[in-house]
Amino acid sequence: MSLFIEGTAFPLGILNTNGWGVPFAEADNAIKSLKTSVVRICSRVDPHVCDIMGDPKSEIGHAVDAGRDGDNVSCKAEITDSIAVQKIEDGTWKPFWSIFAGIQEIDSGGWAHGITIESITIVNNPAWEGAKWSVVSASADGKKKVHITSPFKIAASGDETIPDETIEDLKKQIAEKDKLIEELKPKAESVPALETQVAELTASNQKITKELADKTKLAASLELEKAESIPMKELDERIAAAIADHDKEVEARNNLAAARARFVAARKAHLGIDTKPDEFTTLSAADFEKLAADHENKVSASGSDPIQYNVSGSGGNKSPIFDPFSKSFSQGA
Repeated sequence: MSLFIEGTAFPLGILNTNGWGVPFAEADNAIKSLKTSVVRICSRVDPHVCDIMGDPKSEIGHAVDAGRDGDNVSCKAEITDSIAVQKIEDGTWKPFWSIFAGIQEIDSGGWAHGITIESITIVNNPAWEGAKWSVVSASADGKKKVHITSPFKIAASGDETIPDETIEDLKKQIAEKDKLIEELKPKAESVPALETQVAELTASNQKITKELADKTKLAASLELEKAESIPMKELDERIAAAIADHDKEVEARNNLAAARARFVAARKAHLGIDTKPDEFTTLSAADFEKLAADHENKVSASGSDPIQYNVSGSGGNKSPIFDPFSKSFSQGA
């Protein structure tokens, strides 16, 4: 079962709490990419980390439409993940979301240019106060209606009544099932005899299983004796292979440590965030390399995911660096 939600994705011409915004001139560009974006839910600690990694496991749905609504850009999305649908219906998640986008540049006024929205993510604290969603269809009593994408129709819902022919059809089905029950009763009486046969077959099966286990042990013993007389050349090859495997494992651990160190340094340098030893323990070396690079080039619309952007300077001046986390510009190198 899927669920549809919709609401304001972001306003036009308003800077968010991170100090950047989408100008009116970028509306068509933003809407076009928003229509093809996915819906995600990430970690509460880092609400856009799954967006940075492009994690498919965090996807819970996708946008089905987007458009201009006055000075706002609205979005309609289908939630296809059954667990996510349940959490939305239970009210577990707050009704806020935040866009995640790639941006070519941010000018001195904080306006983004060349924006490509990749996802819209459910968060607790959106960068734009009005970025809220709600369930599309709900009845007057507040109960969610069932969404069905099949050729079948619900016989009755809301204030509708069940037709007389439907009642007669149900009575006919009941009569047919009663007839089937009567036909099955004689077969049910023969169950005790069948249970006896099953018990005999089970005992026979257990005897055969024991014989098979004994023969398996004998075969294993013969294989062990055969294995103890392997040639020295084959033994040397096995030892060499074991050493090579060990070297590969050591190299992999070293590569992982180096990649994590690079990510920790990049995160500290560009975001001012210290990484604890017990954080990101499940990532691979390739994941850390990608995160280190993406932290410098991606922009997050969430207040909890500050990312720096280089803003093009002019002439021979140094390029200032925009830091959404501190909401300020600093002079670059």
